[in-house]
Amino acid sequence: MVREQRLVFGEDAELYDRARPSYPAALISDVVGLVGSGSRVLDAGCGTGKATTLLAAAGLHGVGVEAHAAMGEVARRHIAGRPDWRIDISTFEDWAPTADDVPFDLLVSAQAWHWFAPEVSFTKAYSLLKAHGWLALWWNGPAHFDSPARQAIDDAYRRYAPEIPYRGVSGHRRPEFGPVPENAQFNQPIERTYAWTQRYSASEWVDLLKTSSDHRMLPAAQRDQLFKAVADTIESLGGGYEHPYLCELWAAERI
Repeated sequence: MVREQRLVFGEDAELYDRARPSYPAALISDVVGLVGSGSRVLDAGCGTGKATTLLAAAGLHGVGVEAHAAMGEVARRHIAGRPDWRIDISTFEDWAPTADDVPFDLLVSAQAWHWFAPEVSFTKAYSLLKAHGWLALWWNGPAHFDSPARQAIDDAYRRYAPEIPYRGVSGHRRPEFGPVPENAQFNQPIERTYAWTQRYSASEWVDLLKTSSDHRMLPAAQRDQLFKAVADTIESLGGGYEHPYLCELWAAERI
């Protein structure tokens, strides 16, 4: 069976939920501030609900859409007891709202927008938002750094997985967008960056690597060699790895 890269995250949904980083409080505050507490939101590609739960805690209500059933079930568990939220299992491209769903005040996608078909994503977002509603997209990506730990981990990648471009780093920088389709009109976007750090043990960092699609697509023996080399490297440096993140936000108001 051919594995689709955008769905391999769900092969171990519990690990993904445990290992993946959250998002900065300042980012969530800024996103909620675009529309106000009590607004209705669609979380596209919600995964295990990492962003969904933060938005719910900030007073928003709505729908999460996730393509992988196992990931969606974890998200449902996180919002259990919240009748103002539901999780639908569907690709964003194929998802159909109910009559009571639309229009949304806010449509968000955390760490997932680049997986959607570009000829569909912006047009569909436009159709689901009310006039002057907001589209907010964000990604946790690596900040530029060159610590001894980073250099040592990079050496392990050169030896065991030179084909992986993001060595010793976590996350995905905000991709460049092509022109937004003419039938999906948005005002000039807001772009902000939030710097934060997280410290990982060797096992925590390897668990995080196990949730990355490019790592999961490696042959098992090669992947195991890489993970052991990375863990041994972190342990040799004192057992901890300080990883700097840049969370990048792109948000635009629907005309």
